[in-house]
Amino acid sequence: MKLPLYIVLFLFGLAIAQIAYFYPLLPEVVGSHFDTLGKINGTSSKLGYFIVYFVSLAITSSFTLVLPLVFKYLPPSVINLPHREYWLSGDRRQESLKFLNVHFSWLGVATMLLIVIIFHLTFLANLSQLKDLPAPLFWALLGAFLLFTIWWTVLLIRRFPKPS
Repeated sequence: MKLPLYIVLFLFGLAIAQIAYFYPLLPEVVGSHFDTLGKINGTSSKLGYFIVYFVSLAITSSFTLVLPLVFKYLPPSVINLPHREYWLSGDRRQESLKFLNVHFSWLGVATMLLIVIIFHLTFLANLSQLKDLPAPLFWALLGAFLLFTIWWTVLLIRRFPKPS
């Protein structure tokens, strides 16, 4: 399934556009950490903050871009999967790895989307007069991501039940 790959590449391109747009607008010292109410309680250099953003994107995109290439070469002993001895043996291995590739790709999409939006909110907060992150929106995004992660985990566990 190539859709997650296309979405991740789009989000990566969007993030590069964000960097190109916001980098010259932001001050040399930016708010990089916010408390639960959205108030800045930590700063960093602008360059350092953008490096963290880029590295976060690179690591997150690996769920979609690199993991599918690596899974097929890993021995079953290093893949943490319910009942892996059964699901990663014989004819089931190929189908199981295909599911894992797609499943982790969607996790990569969700995580990357969260990162792009959160960093966008921090850029806007740094440019606003109040310098506040919109805390309700941040918590709503985090809640949505948590719900997605729970759903993602349930699907994974249900896909690999105990063999009968």
